Amino acid sequence: MNLREVLEDYRDKPNQLKNVLLALDFAMQRIHEKGYFISNFDPEKIILNDGKFSFLSFKGLLSEDEYDKSGMRVNIYQAAKIGLLAYANMKIEGNMNQEYYRLIKDNLSTFNKYEVIPSDLYEYYEEVFLRNHVDYLLKYMDKKSENKGGYGNQKRLSTEIGRQFVDNTTENSAFVNILFIPSILALIYLVGLFIYTFIMK
Repeated sequence: MNLREVLEDYRDKPNQLKNVLLALDFAMQRIHEKGYFISNFDPEKIILNDGKFSFLSFKGLLSEDEYDKSGMRVNIYQAAKIGLLAYANMKIEGNMNQEYYRLIKDNLSTFNKYEVIPSDLYEYYEEVFLRNHVDYLLKYMDKKSENKGGYGNQKRLSTEIGRQFVDNTTENSAFVNILFIPSILALIYLVGLFIYTFIMK
């Protein structure tokens, strides 16, 4: 099942939809912590394995560029866009360009005209699109909880969401499979080419 299908399944369940978005945010943070970003945020290509996110969910969609940290920032905008479109019952598309960013910024309230977006989540979208405070959704929720004097603990919230939607058990092995196997194959090819060119001739 892909991300678009999951979001469409939960369109009539605002709180469960929010949990999927929190889980997506958590998975995105883990990808960024490894030094990668999602180069193609097409929700039809993000696959949930047994109903959960893992690094395999983003197979073929990750890129690495140590000089381009803007990819991580763009990912946050893209995830926010996906959430807005899901709640607004619009076609869910994740990739972002400047024109679509301006459309959201200038018309944010129209995405919530029936007030179905949970208030704390809508406030997060206001921070991202209207005030340009670009941060992870989980971090925002944690700060909000701390400001209210609550038990602000991102790890606790992440764990609760993770139990339902994030697969941590295969994280490292899946990440190795996605990112290092093509590198190993390329290395083997180059060694073979070197042997053929300089030794066998």
